[in-house]
Amino acid sequence: MAVRRRPIENFTVTQAANVLGISPETLRRMDRRGDAAPSIREGKRRIYTAEDLGRLREMLSGRKRKATTAIALVNQKGGVGKTTITINLAGALATQGYRVLIVDFDPQANCSFGLGVLWNDLEASVADVLGYEVSGPTRQIAQIIRPAAQHPNLFLAPSHLNLAAAEMVVQNTMGREMKLDKALDEVRADYDFILVDSPPSLGLLSINAMVASDAVLIPIDGAFSLEGVRQLLNTRKGCAELSRHPIHVLGGVLNRQRAGTANAAAIMEMATAIFGKRMFQTVIPERTAVDGSTAARAPIVFSGLPEAEPYHALAEEVISSVVEITGN
Repeated sequence: MAVRRRPIENFTVTQAANVLGISPETLRRMDRRGDAAPSIREGKRRIYTAEDLGRLREMLSGRKRKATTAIALVNQKGGVGKTTITINLAGALATQGYRVLIVDFDPQANCSFGLGVLWNDLEASVADVLGYEVSGPTRQIAQIIRPAAQHPNLFLAPSHLNLAAAEMVVQNTMGREMKLDKALDEVRADYDFILVDSPPSLGLLSINAMVASDAVLIPIDGAFSLEGVRQLLNTRKGCAELSRHPIHVLGGVLNRQRAGTANAAAIMEMATAIFGKRMFQTVIPERTAVDGSTAARAPIVFSGLPEAEPYHALAEEVISSVVEITGN
């Protein structure tokens, strides 16, 4: 029977230090100096709240912190669940105390919809940051980012149908592959993780998503979605040559699987043959509740239901993999 996991509301010294990017001993020293007093003390134990972490973030601004990690979720096949994983992985990271930005970089704007933001209600979106008219960009990305209603650590750069037009306009400009990378420069230091939800293609938008990221995460739902993975990995190599930083393969993750079936085992075997040790052990099962929560704009990861558990497990694997491959 799955255990219901509640979002983390209070943090031990070790957990708080990990989120803040400092050592536990540094946090203890700050407390002894009176700079980092926690809201709760249980005997000798220090317990930090989310509000404490927000205060400490402001105080530590300008000091050395862990670098932001940007992750592009990509697969040229549609329907593999990139958006659902993006939203729920971001939510799981947010509940662990990390400050997370989702960049909806798909003109379909499903990620924005899943967080309750409708494209026809927007004054500006990522399309305005890239520029969908000949006159060029009309917004900086900091101007379009909005807090997500679901969690105080979660933020969204929403998308719009005009992003499709922006892709066509940018196609004829210099440095077209680096538009998103450069746009994110002004906000990278504000977040621990940036997750970029890319469209189901290997066009200019997906290339921008990879060039802007430190790593790529590839959702897989079946044999067909594996067909183009080698091409995608080759495209990633080309993007790494254009990028100002390395682009790692964070790994592949199986989505919408029926546990215990021969088909699921075969897909895992095929995927592992491609990704090797970069294949995530977390397998996200097929669940009606997950699809229903996305349609209802109430991400399952915030529900406390057993169906949310795989996303929390994936978040823990992602954190470990990021530390291993990037040192962040």
